[in-house]
Amino acid sequence: MIKQYIFLLCLFSVSTIFGQIGGKSVFQFLKFPISARNEALGGGVLSTIDNDLTSAISNPSLIDSALNKQIAFSNSFFIGDINIGNLTYAQYHKRIKSTLTYTAQYASYGKFESRDNAGNLLGEFRAADFNFQVGTAHYWQHLYYGMNLKLIYSNLAQYNSLALATDIALGYHNKDKKISFSVLLRNAGFQLKRYDKNSEREKLPLQVDVSFYKKFTKIPIALIIVAHDLQKFKLTVSGSATTNAFGKTLVNKRKEFANDILGHFIIATEIDAGKPVRLRVGYNHLRRIELASTQKKGMAGITAGLGLNIRQFSIDYGFGAYHAAGSDHFLSLRIKIDEFGKKAK
Repeated sequence: MIKQYIFLLCLFSVSTIFGQIGGKSVFQFLKFPISARNEALGGGVLSTIDNDLTSAISNPSLIDSALNKQIAFSNSFFIGDINIGNLTYAQYHKRIKSTLTYTAQYASYGKFESRDNAGNLLGEFRAADFNFQVGTAHYWQHLYYGMNLKLIYSNLAQYNSLALATDIALGYHNKDKKISFSVLLRNAGFQLKRYDKNSEREKLPLQVDVSFYKKFTKIPIALIIVAHDLQKFKLTVSGSATTNAFGKTLVNKRKEFANDILGHFIIATEIDAGKPVRLRVGYNHLRRIELASTQKKGMAGITAGLGLNIRQFSIDYGFGAYHAAGSDHFLSLRIKIDEFGKKAK
């Protein structure tokens, strides 16, 4: 049954694998960073191999029995009182000899005023998106393959939509060499219920990502490189055009081509600053070229944060600079239920 489900989802997504980027698909909240650590390291999918449940939410190839009885809660205090977060739990099931993760993801956009065509106030309404998913993984030697099954629901005033999707991940994890590599197909699926029954079915934010992680042995630093949205080469409209004194538009093709390449990459590093503390910093080039002001670029695209591991508790903070008008502040809490009283590693 699971194999048939995967086949159907992939079949439905074949015709939409190209040309999907922001503004051309529904449920864009699925592309938002999943945790404080994720945000602090540039916002891309991680392939870390240190039994962090929050990383396994978006990369199911990281699901392992070591996550058993771990619970995590994350919330982003985003621009304009928007809250995006999730609650997830991992449990090893002896009967099926597999670890399953259960995640409830939400995006609350707050209250809005409802008005008619004449501008008369009719009342208020709320808008929110939800994703309920189950994930699992298996491995063969150093190869791990995992999958998330998603049920997505969206409510915008009197309009609502329902969809099914999946994440499929293949990873190479070598814990001895502290190296990991993952290839992911994310949000492959289809819309079951449309917002408007008279409209066409809308596309999901499907994307193909590759993630690399390497932790060095002689220095307390880890390198993270993510190549995202590989299903499409050009992710942004031209941002290198200028107008000369005669009103003619000039395009710097070299700069535009460089942005097309670099816009797919996120680079980040994580530093062990003493046993309980981790410092993080990242750079997301796509965010910078999309969101930086033309007059003052500021810190757009820069991310940073830290993590504290205190016994069975882990607390993470992530900061993401999006625009001069506002930034993201992300908090995550992980609890290892079966390690109460034990010293954290």
